[in-house]
Amino acid sequence: MSFYTAKNVDLTINGTGYYVLSAAISSSASLTPVKKIGSILSNEYSSAGKVQGSLEMDYFLTGEDPIKQLTISDSPISGNFCGLYFNSGYLKSYSLEFGSNQPLAVKASFDFYEEMNGSFAAGVQSSKSDIDLLNVSDFRFNETNIINGKKMLSLSYSYSAAFQPYYSVQEAGESPAPKRVECLSKNASVDIVTNDYSIDLPSTGIYCKGEISLRNKDGVEKETYGISGIMNSQAMSIQSSEILSKKLSIAQANLGLEEAVINNITPASGPVGSHVVLSGSNLANIENVNFKGYDLSFDTPTGATGFGVTIPAGIPGSSVFGGPIEVRTKGGLGISTGTFLVT
Repeated sequence: MSFYTAKNVDLTINGTGYYVLSAAISSSASLTPVKKIGSILSNEYSSAGKVQGSLEMDYFLTGEDPIKQLTISDSPISGNFCGLYFNSGYLKSYSLEFGSNQPLAVKASFDFYEEMNGSFAAGVQSSKSDIDLLNVSDFRFNETNIINGKKMLSLSYSYSAAFQPYYSVQEAGESPAPKRVECLSKNASVDIVTNDYSIDLPSTGIYCKGEISLRNKDGVEKETYGISGIMNSQAMSIQSSEILSKKLSIAQANLGLEEAVINNITPASGPVGSHVVLSGSNLANIENVNFKGYDLSFDTPTGATGFGVTIPAGIPGSSVFGGPIEVRTKGGLGISTGTFLVT
């Protein structure tokens, strides 16, 4: 009988390997017991034709983290755990804690909705000495009057998402993979512990915005984490033989992305069916484009600085029907500085 250790475990997500501290993978079938009249037990089970799997992993940060980008994207991923392959995976949670002068480790979990394929095959991980681990090297807030970075003792970041798979009626032999998977909600929060003892929290909370920069031993920036949200609680506590500390909790508004900016509409007027180009900044990850209550269809953005939309049928044309165009991205809502007029 063969026994394997951590040295024999390889794990890749979308083809990228990770220096894993721990990992666990599981898969379960959706079965319903079939009971017969007169019996309180069942030895028969009916299958719903579905599979629910999960992957949990802890890994060290060694550079830009592709998994962090999944907090913004809703695209499915594939994975390979020692030759066991799965598809239709979605990031369920992502968290890490920032302490002083220590390597950063991420906890991530995925749900997947297809059967695993392949067979187990032992691999070989890289040794720790071969890995350039990232440490917290630079912590800064844009609004330093709210949080003093020099007084920060620790910080933790957590993200969670809920997904719903949708299945169609399947014939025998068909794959039990869902036809589509919809993201129902995303939540992110930040907890900060400081030795700043002032407490000043209005009923509306306090807007906070900042950024954490991670650099390698050569001082090259490798990854950043944006913080943008509402500080909704402050609490001080102390224990015997410890210093008095204050904990701040921030509810993330937009996963740390910058809000969309639209500073140009070309042309500024036109009839229904017109193709209009919006330009500005932070225009990636678009969720919706709206003009006076009408949703506009948009082209695939060519970049974060501009894209095109079409003025749809049904919008009334008049000399007074005009106004700004709103663009909602995963970074928040942006309202154009200029206006468009339907002629």
